Amino acid sequence: MSKPRYDWWPYVKGMIRRYPELCARQEELRRTKMSPNLTGMPGAHGQISDPVADAALRELPEINRREMEAVRQAIEETRALPNGEERLEMVKLVFWKRTHTLDGAAIKCHVSYVTARRWHGEFIKNVARGFGLL
Repeated sequence: MSKPRYDWWPYVKGMIRRYPELCARQEELRRTKMSPNLTGMPGAHGQISDPVADAALRELPEINRREMEAVRQAIEETRALPNGEERLEMVKLVFWKRTHTLDGAAIKCHVSYVTARRWHGEFIKNVARGFGLL
C-alpha cells in the first residue's frame, strides 16, 4: 500500500533541521555590541549611538521567526506528553545532531521502529500545524 506524501513534508523537515541554527542566529542578533567608537568622531559612519536599542531592533526575517516559533511550539507540546523527553531525544538524534537514522534512534531510545516512526510523524505534523500548513 502506498503512503501518500504531502508537498510540505520536506519543507517542515527542513524547518526542524534549521531550528538550532535559527536560535543561534537570533541570539547573535540580540547580543548587544559594546565596541567603542574608535574613530574619535561623533556620529561616525555605521556607528550606533545606543547599542541596546540597536540589539532590540535587529531581528530575524519574518519567515524564519515563524519557522522557529512553529518548532518551539511543537517542542513545548511534545515535552508536555508523558513520554515527551524520549520523543525529544529521538528528534535531537535524527534532526539536530544527525547522528542516527530513525531506526538507530529507535534503538537508542529503547522503542520499536514503529513507535519511533509514529513519534517522528507526529512531531512533523505538530510543526506543520504550528506553521499553518495543517
